[in-house]
Amino acid sequence: MQTTCPECRTVFLVSQDQLGLRRGLVRCGKCNAVFNAYDTLLAELRDAPESTAVPPAHDALADPEAAWAAFAPPALAAQPDSAEVETLKPEEPAPAETEPAPAADTAKPNALVEAEAPPAETTDSILLSELPHRKPAAASTGRVKSALFGLLGGLLVLLLFAQLAYFLRAPLVAAWPASRPALEGACRLLGCDVPLPRQLGREAIAAANLEHDPEQKSRVRLTFLLANRSGQTQAWPHISLTLTDVREQPVAMKLFAPASYLPAQTKIAAGMASGEEKEARLELDIGNLAATGFALSPVYP
Repeated sequence: MQTTCPECRTVFLVSQDQLGLRRGLVRCGKCNAVFNAYDTLLAELRDAPESTAVPPAHDALADPEAAWAAFAPPALAAQPDSAEVETLKPEEPAPAETEPAPAADTAKPNALVEAEAPPAETTDSILLSELPHRKPAAASTGRVKSALFGLLGGLLVLLLFAQLAYFLRAPLVAAWPASRPALEGACRLLGCDVPLPRQLGREAIAAANLEHDPEQKSRVRLTFLLANRSGQTQAWPHISLTLTDVREQPVAMKLFAPASYLPAQTKIAAGMASGEEKEARLELDIGNLAATGFALSPVYP
């Protein structure tokens, strides 16, 4: 049987067994188009009656050209011999070792037998069973793209966490003191610093006292004890002093930086260590203010 590719119009020889493998689906060995061979069988051979008379074998051998003209359909017989052979032969050349069938069985010339029975490997190249072998290349490309997208997504997530750690490094160290060494190492490379926690509240003032100078009523002496009981090193706070009158209404307020109440040899940048207590004293001139009370608290401006 002969079938024609609907895309490139190439003619192929196929057998009923080959068409039955995929219900007639085949692939063109020239243009790789997939089509149903049953739909494109040559009409002359598909509709030819089974009772077509076959000339005797000895007549075909005696006059091959006459036998060929008698066997071929009318449309083919009217064309030159060279065109008939080119139409019947498949596009792929048959291997040299293919042997023609005996003349007594087929009653056809040798040239026709060679064109009618192409070797198995030539016909197998158009079967649909070879199509799945082209899929691994596309699957491999998809896996590579997925891996690249996954790597890019991971890098973006790491960059996001790095930015959060940079901008929130102070609260991060305050909540997780063990992260300080790693953050300080990163800041040495980036040219930044990791500030000390600022968590000292009113409870850090362990004791405080305000005394008037008996010799100079405008002068007072403020003494207080600052204690760090937070469990980690804290930045030195500013001290807020509020003076009040007999009705406990504020009459004056002043803010003192750490350098104002700490000894000169104190390393302020190192912070106040956990468990450390520091006693401070301030001499103040309040002028004519009638201050009878005070309030003291550590603050971070």
